[in-house]
Amino acid sequence: MDDPLELVVAEVATVSPSLVRVELTGPDIARYTPLGLSDEAAVLHLPLPDGEPDPSGRWYTIRDVVEGPAGRLAVELVTHDGGVGASWARRARPGDRVVVSTRRGWFRRPADATWQILLGDVAALPAISRIVAETPAGMRTAAVVEVPDPADARELPGADTTWVHRPDQASGSGLPELARDLLADLPDGRGYVYVAGEAAATRAVRRMLRHELGLPPSAYGVIGYWRIDAERWNRRYEQSVDTYQRIWAAAESSGRDDEEVLDIYEARLAEAGLL
Repeated sequence: MDDPLELVVAEVATVSPSLVRVELTGPDIARYTPLGLSDEAAVLHLPLPDGEPDPSGRWYTIRDVVEGPAGRLAVELVTHDGGVGASWARRARPGDRVVVSTRRGWFRRPADATWQILLGDVAALPAISRIVAETPAGMRTAAVVEVPDPADARELPGADTTWVHRPDQASGSGLPELARDLLADLPDGRGYVYVAGEAAATRAVRRMLRHELGLPPSAYGVIGYWRIDAERWNRRYEQSVDTYQRIWAAAESSGRDDEEVLDIYEARLAEAGLL
C-alpha cells in the first residue's frame, strides 16, 4: 500500500462495554492487501470533532479484512475516557471519513512452535482475538487478558483463557504480576510469548522475558499500545524530540539486533529521565 487509503464508515456496533467495532469500506479498499500477520495494525487518521482527519493518527489492530472492491476492514476501539480514538469511537457514525496509512505487525511466531502464550489488556483484545482465530489447529494456546468490565470477556475458541477483572485499568496495569505467575513454568518445546498493552507494563514484561528468563528474541513479541501518562509523555517528547532521536540513532549504531537496540535505547532514556 504505497498511498494512504480514504475509507468511510459503513457500520458501527458495540461489541462490549469497553469496545466498539467499526467497519470501513469505499473504493480504496480494493487496494488493501493484508500483511499476513495476525496482529496486523494500521495508523488510522480518525475524524476530529471538526470532521477533519487527525494528522498524527493512532495505531489500531485490523480485526478482520474482507478483500476486493466490495470489501471491508474492521477495527475495534476502546471507549475509555480520553484520547482521540476513544472520543471518536463514542460518536462514530456511518459516513465518517477515515484515512489509513502506515501498517505493520509484531507477531512473529516461529513456524515450529508447539505452544503460545498471549498476555494483554483490553486494548490488546482485538489482536489476541485475531491471533487465536488464525492459530493452527492443535497448537496449545494460553491467554490471559485484563478487562475493565467482566462483560468484555468473549469466546476465544481453542485458547485456555483467563479473564482478569481490573476496573481501574485506565490508571494502572497488573500485566507484570500476571506475567510472573504465567511464565513461572513454561511448557516444554519451542514456543512463543506475545505481550501487548500499556507501555510501562509491557516494558517490564519484556525485561522479564529477555533478562530474567533469558528467552531469545525469536521466542517473544512485545508491544506497548498505550500510555497511562500519555499527555505528559507527549508534551515531554515534543519538548525533547531531538534528544529522543539522537538517543535512538546512537542505540541503532551500537546494538547488534533489534532487542539489543531497544535495551540500549531504554537504558539511555532512563539515564536522561526521558523514559
